[in-house]
Amino acid sequence: MKDRILLKHIVMSTLILLSLTSLYSKVGSPDGNYLVWVTLYLREYGTDIPIENISLSITIATSSGTLKQGPWKSDETGKIDVFLGEFSIRALSTLPRVVELSLTGDYLLIKVGEVFIEDIDDLDAQYDLKGVRYKNIQINFPSILKPGREVEILDDKVFVKMGIWVLKGKIVSISDRDPLSGKDSAILVKPSAKVVSAIVENKTEIYKHHYLVPINYNILIVPKTPVGQAFRYKDLRVKIDENTSFIHWMYYAASYYVDTIMPSLRKEINWLKASGLPIDQELEEYNALNNLAIRTLSSLLKEEYTAALNGMRIFNNRVNDLIKWLANLKNLSIVSTILIVMFAYCFSSLLSAFIFEEPTKGKIRLIVKIPLFILLTMLFTLTNPSAKLACIILIGSSVGAPVSPNDIQSAILGTLIFDALIYFLIVAVTVKKSPITDLALQMGIRGLKRRVSRSILTLTTIVIVVASSVLFINMSVVRGTKIRGSWLGTQTPSIIIRSESYSPSINVVDVNWIQTNEWCMNASYFETIKSFEMAGQDTQILRAGMIKYNAGSWQPVTLVLIDPTFMDKYYNFSIYVRGFWKDFSLGENVVLLPTTYSVAIGDYVLLGVDESIITPQGGISLGTRSLGVFRVVGKFDLSQILELKNLDNTPLFKESAINIALAPIRSIKDPAIYISEVVAIVKPGYNPIDVASEVSYSLGLPVIANSNGISVLVAWSIEVSITGLIQSIVPLIIAGLMMYVSMNSIFEERKRELLTLATLGMDPHNALISFTVETLLYGLLGTFIGFFGVYAVVSSLSFLERITGLSIMPPQLGYSAFTVFVALFTGVLMVFLGGYVPSIKAQGLSLMGRAKEREIFGELMEEGNLMIFPLPIRESIQNSELVYAYVKESVAKMPSSLIDHKSIKGEIRRDGTFNISLIAFGPGRTVTIPCEIRGERRRDVLALSVAFPKEYRSYGEIGRVLRNLELSMIGFSVWRDMQVKAKIVREAPKREKTVEEIIEEAKVVIEQIKEINRKIKMLDSQKDRLMEETYNEFRQKYMRSLDEKYKILRSITIGLEQYLAQFREEIRKINLEIERSTIAYNLGEINEEEYIKICGPLQNRVASLKSKVMDLEEIFEFLKKPSGVI
Repeated sequence: MKDRILLKHIVMSTLILLSLTSLYSKVGSPDGNYLVWVTLYLREYGTDIPIENISLSITIATSSGTLKQGPWKSDETGKIDVFLGEFSIRALSTLPRVVELSLTGDYLLIKVGEVFIEDIDDLDAQYDLKGVRYKNIQINFPSILKPGREVEILDDKVFVKMGIWVLKGKIVSISDRDPLSGKDSAILVKPSAKVVSAIVENKTEIYKHHYLVPINYNILIVPKTPVGQAFRYKDLRVKIDENTSFIHWMYYAASYYVDTIMPSLRKEINWLKASGLPIDQELEEYNALNNLAIRTLSSLLKEEYTAALNGMRIFNNRVNDLIKWLANLKNLSIVSTILIVMFAYCFSSLLSAFIFEEPTKGKIRLIVKIPLFILLTMLFTLTNPSAKLACIILIGSSVGAPVSPNDIQSAILGTLIFDALIYFLIVAVTVKKSPITDLALQMGIRGLKRRVSRSILTLTTIVIVVASSVLFINMSVVRGTKIRGSWLGTQTPSIIIRSESYSPSINVVDVNWIQTNEWCMNASYFETIKSFEMAGQDTQILRAGMIKYNAGSWQPVTLVLIDPTFMDKYYNFSIYVRGFWKDFSLGENVVLLPTTYSVAIGDYVLLGVDESIITPQGGISLGTRSLGVFRVVGKFDLSQILELKNLDNTPLFKESAINIALAPIRSIKDPAIYISEVVAIVKPGYNPIDVASEVSYSLGLPVIANSNGISVLVAWSIEVSITGLIQSIVPLIIAGLMMYVSMNSIFEERKRELLTLATLGMDPHNALISFTVETLLYGLLGTFIGFFGVYAVVSSLSFLERITGLSIMPPQLGYSAFTVFVALFTGVLMVFLGGYVPSIKAQGLSLMGRAKEREIFGELMEEGNLMIFPLPIRESIQNSELVYAYVKESVAKMPSSLIDHKSIKGEIRRDGTFNISLIAFGPGRTVTIPCEIRGERRRDVLALSVAFPKEYRSYGEIGRVLRNLELSMIGFSVWRDMQVKAKIVREAPKREKTVEEIIEEAKVVIEQIKEINRKIKMLDSQKDRLMEETYNEFRQKYMRSLDEKYKILRSITIGLEQYLAQFREEIRKINLEIERSTIAYNLGEINEEEYIKICGPLQNRVASLKSKVMDLEEIFEFLKKPSGVI
């Protein structure tokens, strides 16, 4: 059975192999190469009509290289046969692709094979007199080794068919600049070929480019979004017919931008308006933007590109400013709501604490505080547009969808969320408050209740002051045009824009934009030398005009460029000129000079500019640079010229000008020349002040409006406005004085108590806190009552007016963050200032004649060339690692203005002592002071001190370092208790160990330490071969064991120092006794037997003691070595 199956498989494999061999015998050549022919069919897209007599060149990329073929002409059937060459099977496995293609005439590719040309990215197509050239096409041929409809294989020949569809094109101009950025060639036109400028007759249209586009085809215009530009234009489809000659893409892009941004902006404004916010100024600004957009689009339709681009630039800047401003209004509403919620929480907390002051009534106080807190915030949310808006924004941000500004349920839910967030935030912040704060608060509340009449009178005064301040002091951010001043002008309706050399400059584009406005009858400008210019953060350029004539030297002159026609029409300037006024025309190198110059009319002068650079190192003169040679065509009387008045009745030329040279505008093109003034005549029927407001808003510069003999200065600005503050100064002073009298009387009442407490050791700082808290209680309670009371009264009056229909006319309240600041300033700050002096008195009384800050240098001890300052810490030697870690952590937290954190280095030794070195800074960080913190062992106690060179003891900076260290050391006990876990163990009394037993035990521990160190070194040597987790596990285990052994060793060796001194003293005494016996023996006072009997035991005892001393010295020497814990 198995043999049959195997035979069946062999037969099938043989048949398949034979069929494949017969197949390749028909299509293949003996050497495996193929001759490849490509037949191209030129067709008209849409009708499929053959295109004849068109020359075509093609570049094909194959695996063996690039082939350039052609040109060939299509026959009457539109067919072109191209022989590619001979290729192997391996070479044909990689598909050839068309990379370049050229067509004669004005035909454009629409489709090649199955690929549309407009779907190809990075295609480069150009049209010139020779035709259309395409580069980087990258279209693959059909698979040559797969016969089908497009590929035919006969023996060793391969025939490939590919269709090319084209359309006849025509040249169309397209305005292709980005209306926002002004960048050239901001679009891709698909399909098209960019026309080479050599064949375009009009070469002056810099805002347009010419493209060859297919007729009767919908071309696609794709915008290229510049880097950093968030807005992207929509793609545009345009049907090209025989009558199409111009596509105004700039107008389409600008219209799309305006139609996209303005409705969304209007929607945002309407949403804010529906919430109840006063946004009249924003609506006016929106209308101004809408008018600006209409004028700009109208200029684009008229193909006034320079003015239109400038208008779009201004429009874009102002739109972005308005969008940011609306976002700031939302943020301000959120900030205001947060402050009001915090106010409500503080008021409910104080009121509940005032009513239920006993600590045992904490639950009742909480039950009263929370409902009162929620009730106050709900009152604001339901009646105040700003608070309601903030709650709506919070809910909208949470759900990720817009919420109606009149959705009451969302507003209430947002209020509850705000309440919860503020509540938990305040609770979290006040967790670590000091106990003295609660004590001072309780004492303050009891003080308020102790003298009811005085407290009521003081609180009433504060409430009245706060309520009136909230009602009459209006603090807000004002955004808009304002009149800054006025004076007598002329009867010519006009506006004047002046630009200083250091202010935002005006260019010719701005002037052209002004001239295109419907209100403008005529406009011109003055130019002069930019006398001051910043060339960097600390570098300035100073310039001055210069004149040179009759081969003389350069002389200073005030150079002014004017418009001859405008000056003659509106200033009748020609009557003041003696000479050839008609030769004084725009763009000509001519000049008018005062009669004081000894230059004849018709002579030539040289105008120039003198430049200097001012740097922090000094001034550098760049010399005088020539601006050109000018012909003198007339002269004038300087005194008459200086008396001329401008259209706003101010001097036309500066009175400080000694000599003036007048040249026509456009005669000098130099970076040193700038437009200093623009004058525009306003048409009848337009209000010059309204025009000035619009221009000031658009250009961001002050504008002078002249109308009916009055000139006013109009400026657009954003500023903080405060009204009604001056009228409130007297009530504020009265409130402060009343607070001073109240707190001073409290101080006199408690003077005896303060003296008693100070005698018992009361901290003077706590006395200051106690009085300050009581003062702030008056201020905060009065502020909260006045703040919420006036709001409740005004809201009640408004409600009554709506119900009864009576004309009550309650005052308008615009509660915001600024209102909170006003209430805090009038109710808290002024009260605090009034109670500050009594609080300082209480602190001074508690000091009892002591200095507020003790003199630390009197506690320094001199030790050689060092000064020693003991730190207030004494700790068991067993906790030396904890002390070392705490000191190093405290030093690292010190301000970088006092010490160099990179210089902190430390070393702890096996006996528990340590050193930490650091560098302290002297005055101005120019002096470095080496300091050392020492942890020294005194029996079983570790004592800390700071040592530094004696010559630096008078430096104030070292005193601050010592004081910081002293304050840090005070907190060690609390820090230690948080780090250490105490374990109480009861053990039976043990026999006291002998010195010999202690020494032997210490030796055993030392050997164990050495063994652990040996294991750690062995582990470190194998670190590269171990996994990091395994290495860290064993190393941490041995390090913990090593720390335990060090602690045991230090515990064992406590008190051994006294034995070492005792043994040495005993050895000395025994040696003295041996010496006496030896002398007695040598003198014959005792015999040898007695000598041996006396000295034998003594010498044995000395040997035993020396052995113990050596053991102790080895132990102590071991302990003095660094432990390696750094």
